[in-house]
Order: sequence, then C-alpha cells, then structure tokens
Amino acid sequence: MARDRVPVNLSQNPTIMKYKLLLLAICSISFAFGQSNYRISNYSLVVKGTSNLHDWESNAKEVRANGNFTFTAGTLKSIDALFVEIPVKSIKSAKGSIMDNKTYDALKADKFPNIGFKLGKVSSIVKKGDAYDINASGSLSIAGASNYIDLYVKGKIGSDGTVTFSGSKKLKMTDYNIKPPTALLGTLTTGDEVEIVFQVSLKGPAPVSQ
Repeated sequence: MARDRVPVNLSQNPTIMKYKLLLLAICSISFAFGQSNYRISNYSLVVKGTSNLHDWESNAKEVRANGNFTFTAGTLKSIDALFVEIPVKSIKSAKGSIMDNKTYDALKADKFPNIGFKLGKVSSIVKKGDAYDINASGSLSIAGASNYIDLYVKGKIGSDGTVTFSGSKKLKMTDYNIKPPTALLGTLTTGDEVEIVFQVSLKGPAPVSQ
C-alpha cells in the first residue's frame, strides 16, 4: 500500500528562508545606493595631431564602453568601474585611405586591433552645479604597450539617467613605442604628440532618490 505523501511548504524551510532573506538584502543594498551597469549610448572621439605640412585629425567611428556608478539621493558618489575600447580600424581621417593605412600600420592594428582604457581609481569627484569635476587615473593600452595615465574629465547626469564624460588628453606616440607615421614618400611627417578629445555617454537606469 502506497504511503500518503505529505506536501512540503518550501517557504517554511529554514535554508530557503535564509536564501530569500539574503537575496532581499542584496536587492535592498543595490536599490539604496543605485549601483548599476551602464553601457555606451553616444560618443564622439577625435584624435588631433600635427605634421610638417598641416594639422590633421581622425575620428573614431566606433567606441565601446561600460561602467558601474554609485548614486546617493540622485548624486554621483563613485565611479566603481569604467572600460573604454576603440577598434583601431574604426579611426578614419579626412585625408583618405592612404593616411589611414599608415596610421593602422603605426598602431600595429593587425596584431593589436583595439585601443583600451581601464579605470584604475578616482581621486576626486566634486559636484559643481549640475556637473562634476572628476580626477581619475587608469591604464591606457595602445599598440601592445600600456601606460598609467591621469585624466581630468567633466561629468554630467541627464534627466534620463545618462552619464556623460567629456575631456581631452595629450599623449606622445613614442611613449607607446609608436613611430609617428609618414606619407608622400616621407615628405609628410607627423608630430609625436597627439591630443584625444572625447565625449562618452553611458545609459543605465535613472538615479535612485532617497
């Protein structure tokens, strides 16, 4: 004769109850501090340089980025993670494919297809009106070489929760073992220093108010 089965109320199981309470606590902490994963929604990145003939600039046609930010009462409190990546062959100049190919060769694009920046730390976030002054540092990798650089950027939070960073950074190509490209049988030589001017917007859930 088969025994009657006694139904088990899982909600009364102590182990399951502890698990539910842990999940609730984690969700409560995330809600209170507003830490969320943000992904790129808009961007502008221009590389500016000089040569013995004329100044030049190239635009990145593709930028990838994601980050984690913490908000308290709608105010940006910390940048917990940030990663930006630019495919080298998405960088295009107004001078055409000859100059672009010279750039790709100099940046060793076939071997190192991406330029990457990974946030290391944020030294300060100062709120000024509806914007933020941010001092940060991180690792910038170009053509297989990496250097730790300092960055000063402006931050702004949109009404839809979009986080926008803008700024510029001057770099020397030789610091990344890059030989400044030449063209026109060597009659055009580019300068060692370039300036990267950027604006990157990342979209996530709207900041949580307390």
